[in-house]
Amino acid sequence: MIRKLNNKGMTVVEILVTFLLVAVIIVSLYDGIVALKNKETIASYKLSLVTYRDLLTKDIQDDLIKIGLSSAQTSSLSDGTGYRITMALRDGSKRILEVKQQFGCNAVDAIEVDELCVKAGIDKNASDDFSISYGPEGDVVEYPLPNLGREELDNLDNSGTHTISALRINEVDISTANQVFSLRIVLNHPDLGSKYSIDIVSPINYP
Repeated sequence: MIRKLNNKGMTVVEILVTFLLVAVIIVSLYDGIVALKNKETIASYKLSLVTYRDLLTKDIQDDLIKIGLSSAQTSSLSDGTGYRITMALRDGSKRILEVKQQFGCNAVDAIEVDELCVKAGIDKNASDDFSISYGPEGDVVEYPLPNLGREELDNLDNSGTHTISALRINEVDISTANQVFSLRIVLNHPDLGSKYSIDIVSPINYP
């Protein structure tokens, strides 16, 4: 007796189930790859920021510890966008530390401009401009903040764009109270917070 083979093939339901299973597997793999990529990016950002903070802190602290600090005076930058700290060392030399803290307008539409920019005195087409410079008087060197992501926003009254940085200098706190110089530069990033800020502390005229 000869049996007849079933030549009906796959049913519509079987094809649909197979398609759904493949789709679920592809979406899961894609989500996993995106999550891994995000973790790698954040890890890279962290390494860049930690390296930047440690190198700058070491350069400043080396002078303050090895030579010693006699006095520290703070003034505003000539354009009013930050601070200039003049540190007199015990060998008679001076070190200059400049922190530029110019916020750009991060409003994405006309509705946000008044709340986020106008009330804060920020030009609606201004870009972020943050930098830290340090060195002997007359030979100050800029330490550019690492690029940990930037966004180009359309200007609201012309065809150009302005740049907003993910890494920003949120606060600058300077004190010479009780013969102790302290400086905190708060570096803030959406994915890293302000954990990796710059902290400098040194006694003034320590014998």
